[in-house]
Amino acid sequence: MENETVRILAPTGYQRRLSRRSLLQMGSGAAGFGVLLAACGSSEKGEAAGTATTAAAASGATEAPAAAPAGGKASGTVSLYTWGDYHSPELIDAAPDKLGVSMNMQFYSSNEELIAKLEATKGNSGYDLVVPTGPYLPQLISKELLLKLDKSKMPNWANIDPSYLGKSWDPTNDYACPRDWGSTGYIYDSSKINRKLTTWADFLDATANEFKGNVSWLDTSDNVLGPYFWANGISWNTEKVEDLDAAEKALVALAPNIKAFDSYPSSKIAEGAYGLSAAWNGDARQAYVRIVDAGGDPEPWTWVLGAPMTEIWMDHYAIPADAKNVDGAYAWINSMLEPETAFTDLSYIGYNMTVKGTQPMAEAAKLEKLDMIYFTPEQLKTMEEGVVNSAQDRKVDIFNKVKAAAGA
Repeated sequence: MENETVRILAPTGYQRRLSRRSLLQMGSGAAGFGVLLAACGSSEKGEAAGTATTAAAASGATEAPAAAPAGGKASGTVSLYTWGDYHSPELIDAAPDKLGVSMNMQFYSSNEELIAKLEATKGNSGYDLVVPTGPYLPQLISKELLLKLDKSKMPNWANIDPSYLGKSWDPTNDYACPRDWGSTGYIYDSSKINRKLTTWADFLDATANEFKGNVSWLDTSDNVLGPYFWANGISWNTEKVEDLDAAEKALVALAPNIKAFDSYPSSKIAEGAYGLSAAWNGDARQAYVRIVDAGGDPEPWTWVLGAPMTEIWMDHYAIPADAKNVDGAYAWINSMLEPETAFTDLSYIGYNMTVKGTQPMAEAAKLEKLDMIYFTPEQLKTMEEGVVNSAQDRKVDIFNKVKAAAGA
């Protein structure tokens, strides 16, 4: 995969790229995002199984066991390795009664961390479900880390908006079920600064000045380098040595001003630990709720969608090749594809779901800050998909140097 470029999100008519979360061939701008926006608006079985798996002859991937009849409940515990604070507690708590399984949650901060963990523990990871981002799926598949899905165990698959299916990272959706998508920006306490922040250049400058020592950045290589590239009019998918060298120099120099690398800053924001935080849109939206719950005033806090460019990503459910409770994993995924269940999840995490009909539900329920969940055509035009390309190892190296310089 070192020299292969993998691209991400958008419906089949759209051709471009994506990150935390790759797709068709990428054109230059964001043409086709209007189609994506329209698509976004349109919108069990047996006992816990062992890993009776066989290698797929053509791809070397792992085939699923024979399908159990659809419907009914599973049993045992489903170990879900996922992003932090990324699933409705209500759904987690309801799983024993609804699905017959208990959910065991463990968390990672980046796709690289997920892949490294599955590879290091290959054959004995202990996980039944993972939530990778699109561009990273080809790595997981080529390393034989994922089970090939048996869609007969997920009758609710028909509820997925077809605009989210058939992306280049998994063209026939053999290995992953599209879950949700979002973007990236930052949130800051406007009472602590005498100017308005609107761009990534402002974010970098405020990191060095007004919020020095009181700022968090996301804990992934793409999301550390991305703001620098976008602020300087460079695609974050650049493979140019001079771009990467310049990013390293600038970011290592800026690093001592960064308090923490935190992929889930909403709780710390509510605690007053940060005055400025890079954040994915759903987590930033959750910060407002947590500020109120902590007895604080959310009014001064301002959300900024990164500009002039930012990312767009899509996450998926996938089953590790060594999963023990395969039927429990299918039961969970199938349940998450019910419109009402997907809406419950959306209401908590604040990300646009791939299940048809959830946006009308959100609008009817008058959820707060819908503008942080659903983006305008103009905003979508500024969003750049991420790719895993020949620069990935270099980006990770720069990321590690930046964290070291920050004393992280």
